[in-house]
Amino acid sequence: MKVEVKFYAMLREATGRRKESVEILEKSTVGDLLALLSERYGGDLTHFIYDDRGNIRDYLSFMLNGYNIYSLDGFDTLLNENDVVAILPPVGGG
Repeated sequence: MKVEVKFYAMLREATGRRKESVEILEKSTVGDLLALLSERYGGDLTHFIYDDRGNIRDYLSFMLNGYNIYSLDGFDTLLNENDVVAILPPVGGG
């Protein structure tokens, strides 16, 4: 099945893409998708998503079809055909 992933700011720079259609297995979770993207892009993207211990960085926001995954089942949230996942870095300003 396919899902669309949208990359913003530094994540866009790490992948060279604004969005991408990704083929995933049935019953894949958001965590599975992140692992797949890390494997695909490695380097900078992996560093932006995971800390040195392999934990997903808590300052990133992950949206699934407009809902924050933390209001769903977090990284265990199951993905469905044509879902849209957005990965957002922290926003600064002043």
